[in-house]
Amino acid sequence: TFSVGLLVALLFNVPRMRFRRIYRALLVIPYAIPGFLSILVWRGLLNEEWGAFNSLTGLTIPWLTDPNWAKVSVLLVNTWLGFPYMFLVATGALQAIPAELKEAAAVDGANRPQIFRHVTMPLLLVAVGPLLIGSFSFSFNNFNQIFLLTEGGPSLQNSNSTAGATDILISYTYKLAMGVGKGNNYGLAAAVSILIFFFVGTLAFWSFRRSKALENMA
Repeated sequence: TFSVGLLVALLFNVPRMRFRRIYRALLVIPYAIPGFLSILVWRGLLNEEWGAFNSLTGLTIPWLTDPNWAKVSVLLVNTWLGFPYMFLVATGALQAIPAELKEAAAVDGANRPQIFRHVTMPLLLVAVGPLLIGSFSFSFNNFNQIFLLTEGGPSLQNSNSTAGATDILISYTYKLAMGVGKGNNYGLAAAVSILIFFFVGTLAFWSFRRSKALENMA
């Protein structure tokens, strides 16, 4: 989501582009629509039998019934839902970078890739670093997308495991506690919840400690 959002922000950060405000407003639409509604629409679009994707292309891709394609679908929908937010954040951060710094780097002989790598990107990460850490941590608890899109499925072949091909820890926890036929395992569900807390907390703490090095670049 950050890569796509940053790429789009760079494309629309050209001052002389016509209708730039209109384009930016259109790109925010996926973020403005309620997330659960977008996920349900995508579930219909990706249906193998009557979904729009397969119907328009003439393909029979098992978007939600094949383990590998289901993971692709989850990543696709997550990118669609998340990139407008990263686009807005990256756009604000890019506009806050003084143009004099880029001009000075160009005068010193730096080309565009070098300016982006050594000037734009470090200053950009100072602003968006904490948001990236928060977004990455949220992915561990992104229950709505998994449950509404694939319900954690499809089931793994030759396996009696409660977890499906697209389950993450939080959806696996839900199945342990509330799943039909395999629920009521509250002890294990509570243990997994505590594991999620310590894992995400440790990851966030380490990431924030590492990101302090970027502050010296500001």
